[in-house]
Amino acid sequence: MPNIDLHIHTIYSDGTCTPEEAVCRAEKLNLVAISITDHDSVAGLEEAIATGEKVGIEVIPGIEMSTDIGEDEIHLLAYYLDYKDKSFLSRIKEFQSTRVKRNGELLKRLEELGMSINHRELKEIAPRGVISRLHIARLMVRKGYVSSIRDAFEEWLNPGKPAHVKRMKVSPSQIIQLILKAGGVPVFAHPYLSGRDDLIPELVKAGLRGIEVYHSAHNSKTRERYKEIAQKYHLLITGGSDCHGEAKDKTLMGKVKVPASLLKNLKAAAKKKNILSLR
Repeated sequence: MPNIDLHIHTIYSDGTCTPEEAVCRAEKLNLVAISITDHDSVAGLEEAIATGEKVGIEVIPGIEMSTDIGEDEIHLLAYYLDYKDKSFLSRIKEFQSTRVKRNGELLKRLEELGMSINHRELKEIAPRGVISRLHIARLMVRKGYVSSIRDAFEEWLNPGKPAHVKRMKVSPSQIIQLILKAGGVPVFAHPYLSGRDDLIPELVKAGLRGIEVYHSAHNSKTRERYKEIAQKYHLLITGGSDCHGEAKDKTLMGKVKVPASLLKNLKAAAKKKNILSLR
């Protein structure tokens, strides 16, 4: 049975593979389709799509965006969006600018805590991408301040920890509307990690179209639960590995078996959305 992977990060956010490398790795794993879903960035999509055309793999344009409910983060994926839409790109630049400001404050706080990391070091490991906390965590490990990326987050970077810096708050409904206006299909990413299933009815009312049932953090029991939720709320079922290359100590692409048959309904939803947007 052919498989797909609709959740992959590249060097344009916090992954370690170039878009070309990600597509070629997918081809070697016999995947028939993938989606590049970098955080707050669509910069790698054209390279990935062009490579996909050369090697015979369908590359679905995507993005992952973070939203907030209180102190909880809700991540949303978008598929088949018009990634050249000027209004959408303008908003993405705003989110990137807030990341830059937050990173500066985070580095200052780490310095006060005895952990020196500078912008030059960050640019060395993320020369083209949107710099994130994962990049900072990787440097914390490299410089011996913590023993693992998990420790970096759990001891220092997560909410309530000494180096945590709050970011600009944006609600899930705001991002869902942004995705819909760009012709995309909004999907609730790795819901198990968010731990906020209670929000799903509200997200559906806001325009949510799908839910990521297959994910590297979801075991078989969790997948079955989210399949039931998807059926209850008439949501599309999607899935992906959430691969970051080697950034999280192990490469996840191909580890999550996502049936290619799921792509048919996602494509139909995208086509319907685009037809409706033209009326």
